[in-house]
Amino acid sequence: MPLRPLTVLTYTPAKPGAASRLVDVGEALTAPAAQSPHGVYQTRQLIPSTRLLGWARAGARFDLSRTGSVRVWSDGRLHAAECPRDCASAGAAALEQEDIAYLEAYLLSQGRCWSDADASQGGQS
Repeated sequence: MPLRPLTVLTYTPAKPGAASRLVDVGEALTAPAAQSPHGVYQTRQLIPSTRLLGWARAGARFDLSRTGSVRVWSDGRLHAAECPRDCASAGAAALEQEDIAYLEAYLLSQGRCWSDADASQGGQS
């Protein structure tokens, strides 16, 4: 499946320095009209980077590790990862934050999760 722009709904807690959290991925998402004192919901569009598009064209597989971090596999070899430990042990490139956000949303939209039976090594699917 080609990588297309994705619309996501995120939630950011109203705490200084709080990270946004992915809530949903879809085509017709809207943020709740009523604002909450506990945080902010917003929709935004994620665009796959040139690097992600190149990996996809080359047949790479995207998956989540058992700890939930994003990984990129090709020919049974780890090419890039979110987790620094995975990068160090496999000599893989570190994923950019924008690529991590896109791939998390993409994998969620594909029904993928960290507990997939085929996600242990090599991203086989």
